Order: sequence, then C-alpha cells, then structure tokens
Amino acid sequence: MPDVPDNNFLLTGEGNVTQPAELDDCDCFEPFISQVLVSPVPKPAPKPEPLSLMPVLDRVLRDNGLLPTPTETTPETEFPAPAAAEGTGDTELAQPSEILPAPVEAPLPPPRIASAAELFTWIKRCLLAQTHLPDDAAELVAFWVISTWFQDTLTVLPCLVITGAAHAASCVLHVLNNFCREAKLLSGFRRNHLGALHMGCKTNLISDPNLDRRTAGLLGDLTDKNFKVVERYSLISYAKSTAIYAGENPETPKIQNSIHIHLAPTNAEPSASPQWLQEMIERVPVHLSQYCNKNLNSVLRSKWVPSGLSSELAAIASPLGRCLTNAPELQLRLVALLKTRDKQRQAELSNTNEAIVLEATSALCLDGREHAYAREIAAAVNRRFEARGEATRLRAEHVGHTLKGLGLPTHRLSQSGNGLKFDKATVAKIRELAAMYMLDVMEDTRAETGNLPSQQAAENNNVE
Repeated sequence: MPDVPDNNFLLTGEGNVTQPAELDDCDCFEPFISQVLVSPVPKPAPKPEPLSLMPVLDRVLRDNGLLPTPTETTPETEFPAPAAAEGTGDTELAQPSEILPAPVEAPLPPPRIASAAELFTWIKRCLLAQTHLPDDAAELVAFWVISTWFQDTLTVLPCLVITGAAHAASCVLHVLNNFCREAKLLSGFRRNHLGALHMGCKTNLISDPNLDRRTAGLLGDLTDKNFKVVERYSLISYAKSTAIYAGENPETPKIQNSIHIHLAPTNAEPSASPQWLQEMIERVPVHLSQYCNKNLNSVLRSKWVPSGLSSELAAIASPLGRCLTNAPELQLRLVALLKTRDKQRQAELSNTNEAIVLEATSALCLDGREHAYAREIAAAVNRRFEARGEATRLRAEHVGHTLKGLGLPTHRLSQSGNGLKFDKATVAKIRELAAMYMLDVMEDTRAETGNLPSQQAAENNNVE
C-alpha cells in the first residue's frame, strides 16, 4: 500500500483545528495489508518419458537361464541414465554448482493503522453527509464514537444525550449504529433491560422521547463502572457507552457525565449521498478496530488530564481525550469545544425559571432576613422578569414548586403563609445551588461564619 501522509492538524487563531487536504481524499481506503512481492515460481521440470521394459525382460530371461550372462557390462547397462535426464531435449540438466538456493518468502508487513486524526475526520465527514449537525456538534460526536471502542480501559463512559427534532435525532442514531463498537438500536430503556443487554451489545443507542428522572438517574449511574446493580444475590457492573434521544425539549432530566447535543429544527432537504460514503461506512469500523487493538495499552496507561475545565466537564473530557493517542492537537480541540459548551450551558441556566427564583431567594437572604415568604420571593422574581422586558410572571404556588424541585422545600412559617427559613443548612444549600447555576449573588461570608440574620432584623423586614 502506498504511504499515507501524516495528519498534522493545525490550530488557527480562533483555536479551531484545520486538517490537511490529504484527509479529504478517499485514497486512504486502500487494502489494509500491503501486497507482498513473492519470488517467481520456478519453471516446472519436463515430464520424464516412461521407463523401458527391456531391462526387466532381460533380467527375467537371465534368471531362468534362457539368456547368457554377459561377461562385460557397458556403462549404459550398468548405470542407466536417470529418468529425469531422459527429457525431450527442451531443458538441460543443471549442474550442482549452478543450482540456486530456494527463494526466501518475504514476511507479511503489518497492516497500516489509521491515526486518531484520520478516524476523527472520517467519522465527522460521514456525520455531516447524513445529518444536519453543525460542525462543532459533529466533532463532539466523533470524539464520543472513538471512545466507545475503549470501554474496556475506561472507568467513566460518557453518555451522549440528544434532544430536538425526532427525525433528525433518528438519523444521528443510525449513523452511530454504523461506527460505534457492537452497537444496538433500542426503543425505550428500563432497568429490567440490563440483563438482556449485558451480553447482547457494547453500545446502547436508545430512543426514549419520554425520558423520566428515574431512568435518567439510572443511565447516569451506568456511566461509572464503580456503580454496581443488585441482581438477586450478585453485584454486577452494567456500565457501557450509551447515546439516547431524550425528546424534543432541551430541558431533559439531567444525566450524569453526559454531553448534550440539541438539534434545531430545519427545513433543509436531504442531500444526495456522496460516492465515497458507502465505502467509508464499510471500512471505517475496520480501521477503528485496528486502531483500538494497537492503542489499547496506551489508553490504559494514559494519565492525560485536561486543564481549564470545571470538575464536571473534566470528568467527561478525560476519558474522551485519553482515547486520542499521539494527537495532542485533537485533545486541545476537545477542550476548546467543551469550554464553549460550558459557556452556553451557563447562559442557558441563567435564563431558566429555576435560576431566577434562586437569584431572588439569594438576594432576600442577603437582606438580613431570618425567613422569606413564597409571595415575597414571587414578587422579587417578577420584578426581575419585568426588568428584562419579559412578560412571564410567577405566582407564589409556582415559586414553591420550583424551590421544592431545587431541594429547598418551603414550610409553614405563620398564618401568613409558607416560605423558607434561612437557617444555616438552608443558606449552605442556596450557596451550593448558586455555584451550580453560576450566580454571583452569594458572595457573603455570613454563611461561612454562621452569623445569620437577627430576629429583630427579620421582624422589621417581614411582610404581613
């Protein structure tokens, strides 16, 4: 096979990766094992003429006394010519000094193993050719696909969560079915499916548009090999790589250690399949398998740790990046993509009702109150909506349900209604949630020192 040029990705000024033009060709799909030059087969020796029966008849006649024994033998009768020499005259008998040694068969060269850069590029091209994924989402999915081949060496197996248009998500799942390791397309997912799936596949590709919190929690636990599932009298690890379509709503129940891809609706017509697509679909999985076999030990020994990411995203980036052997430029690209996703997630979280309710609750806590009624929090929330120019308004009952969903259940404070009491445990929980939602409203030291608002201050601020 002809040599394939190295794939050295270049970082642009914006941190993006550019790929060499050679990767756009399909010349990479030559046979996986180079052709071996075999020594020419020697020309076969001519067939010998059949042996004469005369010597046999002479011997029989002599033994029976019918033919006298000659007193002298001629060289021709004493040393008959070897049969091989009785040719047709077309071939001369080679002398010993002219016999050449048998040709030594050349050893088979090892198969040409694709690089991580090639695999990444091929998978991305196939995704873009068959789906409407944007470039950055296709790159994240390509990283995830490569990781499914290294499940035996990883402790955390990130989950790929897809939301948005059902048809577009189905197209993505079908592409993943072609490239992920031993993948199966599944309609729905429940805990009692674990036993059947344990031996049946390595990668779950699930469509569950009505994903509930219980199933989301189970899928999150299945991303970590340290979690076991109780099966009668045994503890079994069912962790494996999973991609799931969780419905059209992007605010799906949270799955631990997951990458979220949202597919915006589009009216674009499906494009015609390029000529190279089918060949890639058939051959890229073979390249992935060879790449995995070659680099399994390297991934197992890898200690790569991403920098500049939150602990939550670093837990996802680390297993994905370890699978990119000898590809530091791809690891940098992975970190850049996850940083962008982190900023987008912060912006999305800050605009949710939960974030605004939490922001209003935190501000009231810092006002020196001992407690706050739900109607007070609702009023503070609605003032924030009004300041943003939004028409949304929340009632006290809605605020109470939102606080309960955040882990801050309201209680009966007095005959005036329900609310939150700002004791030390509640303030600590508010600070924790504020950090999760990237809010900067709890930069007060009173929660750390335990100096909570006084009863007099609370009475002065109560709304009767």
